Formats: sequence, C-alpha cells, structure tokens
Amino acid sequence: MTRLTITEEPGEEFVVRGHNTVANTDDDEIVFYEDVSQVHVLPDRDSFTIQVVTADFVVEMDFPDAEKILEALGLFEERKVLEVNFEAPCSVRITPSASEPSESSDIVTLPG
Repeated sequence: MTRLTITEEPGEEFVVRGHNTVANTDDDEIVFYEDVSQVHVLPDRDSFTIQVVTADFVVEMDFPDAEKILEALGLFEERKVLEVNFEAPCSVRITPSASEPSESSDIVTLPG
C-alpha cells in the first residue's frame, strides 16, 4: 500500500516515489499543490485508490480501507503530506496526463 510522510506545517509541494507505468520503472516526481486540478477516489474490491490529477501526470495511490483513505484525504487537504512512497510494488503509480484518468466515484477539490 501507500505510505505518507507528513509534516506539521502546511507545504507547497510533496514528493511522489512511485512506478512510472509508461517507462515501467520506479520514478520520482514533485507535485505542487497549486498544480493539482482534481482528486478522485476510486473504490476497488480489495482497496481504495486516490487519483491526483495535474497537467503533466496522474498519481494513483492505493490504500487498504476507507478509514485510511479518509485520513489521507484530510492530510492532502491540509497540505501536510511531505512525501508519498510505496510499501508494496506498484501501489503508487505515475502516468502521463495524456492518458485518460479512470472513472471516479467521488471528486474532491483541494483548497488553493
């Protein structure tokens, strides 16, 4: 699943360490909160996924249950996420924005 490193003070950006689905390699990206255009929550049979959409790429982060996803959404809304990293292979995915985001069940707008 996904591991979040948090900070007490709100920040302007966070680092994503995930799997680049196009290059099939692990990759790092910096996400500026002001560049986030949409946040989707995607339910799956065994987990939940937060999908963060920017102009350049989409980040998908898997979480085990609704409680963890609500906690993560709160941290993103407060801009307290410093780093996103994966605990399980491919549990954090980075895809260029040219790819269409998956259909969502809920859309969250981050303040900014």
